[in-house]
Amino acid sequence: MARFLIIRLTLTLAFVLGSSFLLAAEPIRVVASELPPCVIASDELNGFSIELWEAMADELQLNYEVSLLGFDEKLEALKTGNADAAIGCISVSADREQDMDFTHAITTNGFSAASLIEASLIPNFSDESLKMLLLLLLFVVVFAHLMWWSEHGQSAISDRYFPGVFQSIWFSLVTMSTVGYGDIAPQRWLGRISAALLILTGVTAFGVIFSQFAADAIGQRAAKPVQSVSDLRTYSIGTKEGTAAELYLNALGVETKAHADLVEAAESMREGSVDVVMHDTLAITHLVHNTDDLVMTGPRFSPHYIGIALQESSPLRESLNATLLKLQADGRYQAIHDRWF
Repeated sequence: MARFLIIRLTLTLAFVLGSSFLLAAEPIRVVASELPPCVIASDELNGFSIELWEAMADELQLNYEVSLLGFDEKLEALKTGNADAAIGCISVSADREQDMDFTHAITTNGFSAASLIEASLIPNFSDESLKMLLLLLLFVVVFAHLMWWSEHGQSAISDRYFPGVFQSIWFSLVTMSTVGYGDIAPQRWLGRISAALLILTGVTAFGVIFSQFAADAIGQRAAKPVQSVSDLRTYSIGTKEGTAAELYLNALGVETKAHADLVEAAESMREGSVDVVMHDTLAITHLVHNTDDLVMTGPRFSPHYIGIALQESSPLRESLNATLLKLQADGRYQAIHDRWF
C-alpha cells in the first residue's frame, strides 16, 4: 500500500511540475520542419502536427513560440537544449530515444515508395494477374478433360482425344464466360453434373480473374513497381536527407540519393536521376495525392510510430501525454487526423 502511495505521489508531483513549467512566463520553444502533411509552410504554418499541437497547447493554456528549421537542425536544437519540443513527422526510433524523449504516438507511419505512372499503351499486368491467368488455364484444362471423359462419343464431342479435348475446351470457355452458344450440350447425366460444377465454380472464377485484369488495364500502374525489399535494391532511390527513411534504406544497402525535400526528389525522378522516391508513408501519400504523374507502389515497409519529440526527462511529457489522451477520448484528435489523412 505504501509503495502504491509513493508511486502515485511521484506521478502527481511530476504532473504538477509539468503544469508549472507549462504556465511559466517564458514561452515553450517549439521547433518544426516542413514535411507535408505534418507541417506545411505557406503564409503561416499549417498541417496535422501544427493543428494537433495547437489543440494541445490550447487545452493546457500553454505559452509557446514555433520556429521553422531544417529536419537535422530541429533535432539538434532539441539535443543541445535550444528547443523544448520538436513537432512534425518524427519517427520514434531506438537511436533517437537515447538522446531525447517522446510523447505517446500521435499516429502510425512507415516507409512507402512512389513511382512515375506507366505511360505504355500495353498494360503492365501485375504478378497477381499472371498467377490468376495460370489458374484460369488450369481450371479450363481440368474441366475440359472432365467433360471429354464424360461426353466423348456423343455427336458434339469426338470420341478421339484430338479433336475431342479441344471441343471440350471450347465448351468450358463458352460456359464460363456465360456466352452459351448452345452448339455443345451434355447428353449424359455424368456430363450434366460436370457442366453444373463448371457453371457453379467456373463462372465465378472467370469473373474474378477478368476483373483483376480489367483493374490492371484501366488502373494507374507504376513505371518502376516495388513489391519487396529485393526490388528496392534494384533501383536508385531518392529520399529526403537526414531522415529515418534515409537511414533505413542505407541499412538495407540500397542506392540512395538525398534531396532537400520530396518535391526535389520527384523532379529528379522525372529527369531520370532516380527510379523511385521513398519516404514516410504519410508524406508519400500526400505527395501522390497532390501530383498527377505519380502513383504509390509496394507495401508499407518498417511500420512504426511518430510522436512529439522532447528533451530528455522533460517535465512536459506527462502533461502532454495526458492532454493527448483527452483529445483522443473526446473526438478532437480524430477530427484533426481525418482532416489531414
